[in-house]
Amino acid sequence: MDISFVLAGQAGQGVQTVESLLTTAIELRHITLVRGDRTILRDVDLRIPKGSCCAILGPNGSGKSALVAVLAGFMWPSSGEVIVEGRSFGQVDLSDVRRSIGMVEPSRSPGFAAESPVWEVVATGLFGAFMLPIGTELNPLQVDHVDAEIQAMGLASLREHPFGRLSTGEQMKTLLARAMVGDVRILLLDEPTAGLDMGARAACVGALERLSARSAPPTVIVVTHHLDELPRTVDQVVLLKKGAVLEAGSHERVLTSDTLSRLFDCRVTVFRQDGRFVASVTDGAW
Repeated sequence: MDISFVLAGQAGQGVQTVESLLTTAIELRHITLVRGDRTILRDVDLRIPKGSCCAILGPNGSGKSALVAVLAGFMWPSSGEVIVEGRSFGQVDLSDVRRSIGMVEPSRSPGFAAESPVWEVVATGLFGAFMLPIGTELNPLQVDHVDAEIQAMGLASLREHPFGRLSTGEQMKTLLARAMVGDVRILLLDEPTAGLDMGARAACVGALERLSARSAPPTVIVVTHHLDELPRTVDQVVLLKKGAVLEAGSHERVLTSDTLSRLFDCRVTVFRQDGRFVASVTDGAW
């Protein structure tokens, strides 16, 4: 049966096909973001399929974090349209949209109580809060859900361990479990491996790969400026430079020495090792 016929959108929503509504997690249409006299994002178009992994790559100051804030509804674009799972921002209650989105931003995450056990930090994701509501007792279904995410992240032996005594890598995996326990369908990660050592970074990337391998995987958007932070499961790469899309497409087409040299304004050599992309940078003109 052909499902690609066209639906008339709501006012301001444009035209969408049934196929697009069923297969698209996020769509950005001509997004421009201006603050004061500075243009942070410029005419950004982006479509991210459901269940895929998209990497947003760019140098510092390229607009990556602003783009994540727009996707999550925390910053309003100056022009353009944001559509999440068929719901156009400005036409729906954003609090409903945000319930389907999990965010992990280590550099901006508020501090959890150092003595809070891992299970409790993860459980706060059920309530969209940073501490359990006073007097809250989890029901058996909620306990099972929390324990399932803790197990999935390889943290079962640390269930009762205080969050403040975890390694940075273990804390990162706890935050991933917390983001997923709320049954989110979209996961936004802004520089998720910032401050992690090599071992912890590899563990974090491995956890993202396991998320994408689930039978019903979330749509994952990873924001970074390091190639070695990209999971092997990445389907789509978007290169941002000075607030505009320089290139977008499959990793085979986009992650080349030429495109990354143009992105970072230096000579970059890209090669692949064990399914992951690695970059070597040479000082000087390219």
